[in-house]
Amino acid sequence: MKNVFFGLMVALMLAMSGCGEATIGVAVDIPIAFINPPAITFHTYTKDTATEHIYGSINFDAPDSDIDSMTVVVYNPRGVELSRVTTYPTNLSGATRGTIPFSIDYFTFPSESNPYTFSIYLTDFNGNTSNQAVDTFRVP
Repeated sequence: MKNVFFGLMVALMLAMSGCGEATIGVAVDIPIAFINPPAITFHTYTKDTATEHIYGSINFDAPDSDIDSMTVVVYNPRGVELSRVTTYPTNLSGATRGTIPFSIDYFTFPSESNPYTFSIYLTDFNGNTSNQAVDTFRVP
C-alpha cells in the first residue's frame, strides 16, 4: 500500500513539474490603496507696501477631502530659507476643493535687488504633499 501511494505521488509530482505547460495558480484579490494627494490648482497674491505684507490665496482640489496643513516657505535671493510657516486650517472638514488664504510678513527682510521666492504646498492627513505653487516678490 505504501509503495502504491509513493508511486502515485511520484507520478503526480512529475506531471506537475514541467511535463507540458500546465499551470496551477490561485487568484487572490489584493486591495490596492489609491493615493490621492491634494493639488494646488491656482494661486494669486498682492503686495501691500504700506503694511509690508504679501496677501494671497490658493485654490485646491483634495479628492480625499483630507487637507491637514498648508506650508509657506520664503527664500532669499541666494536660496537661503528665511521663513517657514505651517498652518492647520480648521474649516475644511469634508472639503474636496476650496480656497485657502495666506500672508507673508516681509517687514524684517532686507532690501535686495533680486527677488525673494515663496513656495506653498499642502499636506493631507496621510502625509501626502501637493504640488508647489512658487512665485517671487521684491523688497521693497
